[in-house]
Amino acid sequence: MAWETERLTEFVVAIAAAEDEQTAAERGVERAGEALEAEVAALVRDGAVIASHGWPRIEVPERELAAVAAVGHGVLPVPGAGACPAVGVMLTPPRIGALLVARCGDPFDAAELTLLRGMARSLAQSLQLLGALDGERALRMRSEQQARENARLLKGVQKRQRLLEALATIQRSISHRAPLGDILAAVIGQTAALLRAPDAALLLVDPAEPDMLRQVAGPSLDPPSMRWPIGRGVAGRAVAEGRLIVIEEYAAWRDALPHYAERGLSAAMAAPVHEQGEVVGAIIVTSFEPRRTYARAEQEILLTLAEHASLALTDAKTVEAMVHQALHDALTGLPNRVLFLDRLGHALRRRGGAGEVSVLFCDLDRFKSVNDSLGHQAGDDLLVAVAERIGGCLRGGDTAARLGGDEFAILLDDVVDPSEAVAVAERITEALRAPIAVAGREVFASISIGIVCDHADGEELLRSADVAMYHAKREGSGRYAVFEPSMRADALDRIQLEADLRRAEERAELEVHYQPLIRLDGGDLAGFEALVRWRHSERGLVPPLAFVPLAEESELIFSIGRWVLNEACHRAAQWERTHPGAEPRSISVNLSGRQLEQADLVDQVSFALFTSGLEPERLILEITETVLMHDTETTIERLAALKQLGVRLAVDDFGTGYSSLRYLSRFPIDLLKMAKPFVDNVDNGEQGAALARTIIDLGSSLGLQIVAEGIELGSQLAPLRRMGCQLGQGYLFARPLTTRQVEAMLAETAGDARPRPTVR
Repeated sequence: MAWETERLTEFVVAIAAAEDEQTAAERGVERAGEALEAEVAALVRDGAVIASHGWPRIEVPERELAAVAAVGHGVLPVPGAGACPAVGVMLTPPRIGALLVARCGDPFDAAELTLLRGMARSLAQSLQLLGALDGERALRMRSEQQARENARLLKGVQKRQRLLEALATIQRSISHRAPLGDILAAVIGQTAALLRAPDAALLLVDPAEPDMLRQVAGPSLDPPSMRWPIGRGVAGRAVAEGRLIVIEEYAAWRDALPHYAERGLSAAMAAPVHEQGEVVGAIIVTSFEPRRTYARAEQEILLTLAEHASLALTDAKTVEAMVHQALHDALTGLPNRVLFLDRLGHALRRRGGAGEVSVLFCDLDRFKSVNDSLGHQAGDDLLVAVAERIGGCLRGGDTAARLGGDEFAILLDDVVDPSEAVAVAERITEALRAPIAVAGREVFASISIGIVCDHADGEELLRSADVAMYHAKREGSGRYAVFEPSMRADALDRIQLEADLRRAEERAELEVHYQPLIRLDGGDLAGFEALVRWRHSERGLVPPLAFVPLAEESELIFSIGRWVLNEACHRAAQWERTHPGAEPRSISVNLSGRQLEQADLVDQVSFALFTSGLEPERLILEITETVLMHDTETTIERLAALKQLGVRLAVDDFGTGYSSLRYLSRFPIDLLKMAKPFVDNVDNGEQGAALARTIIDLGSSLGLQIVAEGIELGSQLAPLRRMGCQLGQGYLFARPLTTRQVEAMLAETAGDARPRPTVR
């Protein structure tokens, strides 16, 4: 027992002298091994070796130690001896770990195990005590360090508070849109106060001399006109290099400006100022104090104040840009409607009713076809080019504006005579005769112009010019018209007519009439052309020329055209079932240029054929020659898709367009309908018949059927037959017939394909 007590006492003394927990663990492991004459010993905690004795550092058997610690006994590898018996005792509390020893030779007896347990208890107590002491020591050190840091932070917070208050004052001035000069003066005032720099100044690039800086805020200069070169001096270097420049021995600096070196400047620093990301100047602070230096915190303050000056400049520029954007067209850069009306109002007030101003309302013709065929970017390019040509036709004091879309307006001030406005309109139409290069192509753009000269209200002048423009557009492309009061009545009438037309379908006021198509060689009925008619409840039968163009402008043509197509197909299929002819009769339906713009046109035709049961080859779709002249890729693809359905295509009013044959080879055409003016002259000698014969020969050479339109006299029929014209229609055979009249005619001619008497 004396032996055990002596060994335990030595063990306790050894670990008690340790200053920290790790040292105590290492001494305890070493003393335990020595006391029990063990070759190896270790302290294991949660499978990790905290301290070990007897093994080289890189050869400690952690896995085997963890296994022995878990059960309290086992074997451990001993260097030079191999596996040896080992025992382990868990410390209390167990989270501290387990003390393990192993030796070769005799196993550990009961007395040795008792000693090992005593050493484990002592080690556990020491480790707990030292752990607590370490924690208290660390806490005390942290507290002392925190106190020192708090004192330092307090001093810094006080400085930062002054800076934040200064910055808040500047930010409020910016947010309240204070005058830019006042904001910049406040920035320099705060710079001088915070950095002890009474000579602080803001220098900006001089617009008149872009390689020089001029002072815009700070103490007055002597002389006032002094400039600083960019790239030289502290401020010049800050602008050129776009970074903070700090010079603390100015007299020895090789780039010092002589004027300041001679005055004894000791130190200076400058921070760049930006406007929308571009360096436009610098804030500079100078000092004549000997050995003046600028701490990092002071450099940061100057950079922060320079950023606020940048914010003020950028905000002012942004506001200016926003105002410009709000009053100008983003695409062309021209004034927009708001600015145009403002300038128009100023012009009217300036003249005080003593004279007139002139307004021109301009609208591009067929602009949508450019967008559809070449894309919106090409359309934008065209608008920009048109704006430039319009601007080149104006006088110095005139204003051109883009109102939106393809609409432009022009204000002519100080107009003595309306002829001056007419001359401008003529210059514009002439300027647009030359082609415009768009998307690699030449585009011909014409414009319709309405002119008004008056001293009425600005909006009223614009409306009057708009009315005159629509009057010009109805007369044809590339024309102008001077406003007359009667035009307004016409415009109001068109507005009312459009409103009535919108309700015509639901009121069942639209009708389809059918004009017979005759085979000229035998007089047989070959088919019908479907013609839409409007039987107005008050106006009576409205002529097609009075409402079809209106339907195209208002896009009502889409629904009307779809209804006519379905109605004609169903009637034609029904007549074929009830009154079959010797040969299937065709039905012709007119397609406007607007309908060809519809992406679902092919689906509409397919639906009409399917629901009516009409054979596709019996449907003829007629397109005017002028529509085909706009031979866009979209139009070609759409007509090709229609041909794939099996329908036939005809060119209506052939010969009245551009007299170009180019499109005949580009489009899948089956028939040419010769315009009435050529038919009118076929009985007027050889010269009168020459053009008609040319068209018929052309159709024959291309394998196309020719239809003569508007045959009214018997004297016209014989020459057409001799020329080889296959088909014809006109009052000589029949006027357009109602559905009942067609059914009566078919019933009367049953068994005889020739139509009976002419319906007059």
